[in-house]
Amino acid sequence: MAVLEKIRNSAVLIVVVIAIALLAFIVGDALQQGTSIWQRNQQIVLSIDGEDVSIHDYQARLQDMERMAQERIGAQPTDEQRMMINNQLSQEYITDYALNKIASDLGLKVTADEFYALLIGGKGVAPSPVASQFFSSMGIDASDSKMVNDFIAQMSDRQIEAQPQEFQEQMRMLQSRWIGVQKAIVNTRLQQKLEALLRRTYKLTDLDREIALSDGSRTVALVRTTPSLITDSTHRATDEEIKKYYDEHKNYFRMQSPSTELSFISVQVVPSADDYRAAETTKDEVMSALLAASTRKDVEEALRAHHGNKFFRPTYLIGSELDMLAQVGVSNDEIAFAKAAQIGQVNAPQLVSDRYNLIKLVDKKRGVESINVRLIALDSLRSTQVDSIQRLLASGRDFAALAQELSVDTSTAANGGLITFPGQYGMLDSAITEFGAAQMGLDTLYKAPIGQVITIDRGQNKFLVKAVNPKPVVDKYQVAFVSIPVEFSDKTFDERYNALNTILNEGGGFDAMEQKAVKEGFNVSRDVAVAAESPQLSFIPSSRQIVSWALNADEGEVTDKIFRCSNDHLVIAQVNRHIAAGFAPLSMVREQVIAEVEAAKRTEALAESLSAKGLSSLEAYAAELSTQVDTLVGVNYIVRGSEGAAFNAKAMTTALGSLSKPFVARTEVMVVRPISAEPLAKEVAQSQAEQQQSATSSQISRRAFFDLVQSLKITDNRARFF
Repeated sequence: MAVLEKIRNSAVLIVVVIAIALLAFIVGDALQQGTSIWQRNQQIVLSIDGEDVSIHDYQARLQDMERMAQERIGAQPTDEQRMMINNQLSQEYITDYALNKIASDLGLKVTADEFYALLIGGKGVAPSPVASQFFSSMGIDASDSKMVNDFIAQMSDRQIEAQPQEFQEQMRMLQSRWIGVQKAIVNTRLQQKLEALLRRTYKLTDLDREIALSDGSRTVALVRTTPSLITDSTHRATDEEIKKYYDEHKNYFRMQSPSTELSFISVQVVPSADDYRAAETTKDEVMSALLAASTRKDVEEALRAHHGNKFFRPTYLIGSELDMLAQVGVSNDEIAFAKAAQIGQVNAPQLVSDRYNLIKLVDKKRGVESINVRLIALDSLRSTQVDSIQRLLASGRDFAALAQELSVDTSTAANGGLITFPGQYGMLDSAITEFGAAQMGLDTLYKAPIGQVITIDRGQNKFLVKAVNPKPVVDKYQVAFVSIPVEFSDKTFDERYNALNTILNEGGGFDAMEQKAVKEGFNVSRDVAVAAESPQLSFIPSSRQIVSWALNADEGEVTDKIFRCSNDHLVIAQVNRHIAAGFAPLSMVREQVIAEVEAAKRTEALAESLSAKGLSSLEAYAAELSTQVDTLVGVNYIVRGSEGAAFNAKAMTTALGSLSKPFVARTEVMVVRPISAEPLAKEVAQSQAEQQQSATSSQISRRAFFDLVQSLKITDNRARFF
C-alpha cells in the first residue's frame, strides 16, 4: 500500500517524465527523417517541375556523352567543351520532360509496332535517321530484320550477364548507348506528332489569301542600309526610353534558372623582358648547334636538348610533303627557305608571335616520288628456290601468279605480292629499308628498270622484288625544324602571383582592392553575370571553377584563394548578389537594352534625315548611303522573312515608277521604286500561300513548345557537382 501511495503522490512527475521521453523519441525520429531527406536533396542535380534527377543517373549519362565526344574529336574535351556537353544533357532532360508531359496530356504515344517500323521501315513508316545511323555504325544492315532482332536480343540484361566477365563492361556501355538511341527515336517521333498537331492550329483564311495575292507581284528596285552602317553617335538612349523598352519586352529577358553577379580582378601572366632575352639566348644556342651538326646523330642531339615543338625524321620528303609541315607550325617562308637552301644551312629566324622558328636543310637528293613493288618472300625452307624461280620468270611465268603460289608473306601474297609506297612523309624510304634494301643502297631499287627482278638477302630469308610503275624522279628533302616559344618563367609568374596575393590578403573590400589592382595594371571587371550553364567566367579560359564557387558562395563573399585558370590567368572574385529565376533585372541587361534602343533611334533618325534631303532618285540615295541599288522580283504582300513587313507594304502600295519616302523596315532603312507589276498565276498564288501557311504554322508550333519549356519550374543544382 505504501508503494501505491508513493506512486499516487508522484503521478504528475511520472506523466511529465513519460511526456518528455515520448517527445524526445518523436523529435529524434523527425530529425533522423529530416537528415535523410536533406541527404537525398543533396544528391539532386536537376529538378523539373518537381521531377528530380539524381546525380548518379545524370553522371552516368554525362560520362557516356563525354566518352563519345572524345572518340569523335580524338582528344580529351576541354573544360569549356565538357560544360557545353553538360548543358546539352541538362537541356535534353528538360526537353524530354516537357515533350513527354504534353504528349501524355494530349494522348500522343509511339506504339511498339510503330517503334519497330521506325527501326527497319515498313507499314508506311520510313526508318528513323537516328536508327539508320546507329545501325550503320554497328555494321548492321537496318533492312535486315534478323540482324536487327539479333542485336536487340544481345542487348538484354540476361544476354549480357551470360557473357564472359571481361566483355560485360563493354556490353553495358553499348546497352547504355542503345537505350539512348531508343529514347531519341521515340522523342523524335513524338516531336513530329506534336508539331503536326500544333501546325493545324494555324490556317490562312480565304480573305488572307485574297488580300495577299490579289494585286499580283511586282519587280522592285530598292536601296537599303543597316544600323551597323549608321555611325551617328548623337542619339543616346535616355533612362526613360531604356525603362520603357525593358518593360515592353520583358519576356526577352526571362531567366529559367537563377544567376549570380560578381566582380573580379584578373591578370594574364605574360613573359617579361628577361624571358624574351632568355628565349633569344636559347635560339642562338640551338641555331649554333644545328649549324655545327653534320650527321643525323648530331642533328638529333641538337634537338633533344630543346623541349619545344620540333620535327625531324631521317626519311626524305618530296616537295608536297614539305609543304604539309605547315600543319606543325612551319611558315611558307620557312618551307621556301628549305627548298632553296644549300645542304647544312639554317635560316635566320625572327621573333613572330612570341616564337622563333628554325629550319635546317640536313640533306637533299633526287629520287622517285613513289613506287609500286611486287615481292616474293621466301623463308629459310624455301630460300633455296631462288634460282628456280628466276628461271621460271625468265621463261615468261607471271610474277604475281608466282607470288600468290610461293610467297610466305600472307599479307601480300593474295594480291600478287603488290605493295604501294606512296612516298607519304618518307614512307617509301623507310618501308623499303624494312625489306632489306639498306645494305644495297635504296637507289638500287629506285633506279632499277621496270620489270627487273632484284634478290635481297636478309639472313636466312630472301626476297625477290620487282619495281613497277615508279613515278618520275623529284627533289627530296631531309629537314629539321624546331620552334622556340617565349614563355614566362617561374620568377615572372611568382611576381604577378605575389602582387595579386598581397591585394587579396590586405582585403578592405572590393573597392579598395580595385584601386590597388589598377595601380598594378591588373584587369577589373564588375557586375558580370554567371549561371549554372556558364562554361566560363567572361573571357577567362578554363574558369568554370570560379563559376561553381560563385553560385554556391554568399553575397559579399570574396574568394579565399587565387584561382589559376588555363595556366596563365590569375583571378580573385567577389559575389555581388544572387538573382532569382524569373526576369533578369534591368541593371543586368542594361547594356543590351541600350544597344537595341540606340540602334532603333539611329535608324529612325537616318530615315528622317534622308526624307529631309528630298532626293529624287534611288541612285542619289545609294550615293548618299555609300551603297548600291538592288532589284527584287516576285514581291507581293507575303512577307518572305529576308525583309521586314514594312517593305512589302511600301513595295505594293507605292505607285509604279514612283519613289517612296525613306522608311524603316525592321532594322533597315529602305527606299523603294516599283518597276513593274505582273499578274500572279493561280497555281503560283496557291503555292505561295501554302508555303506561307506551312512556314508560319511551323514557327508557331516551335514557339508554342518553347513557351512550354520556358514555363517549367527548373531547379538547377549542377554547380554543386561541376
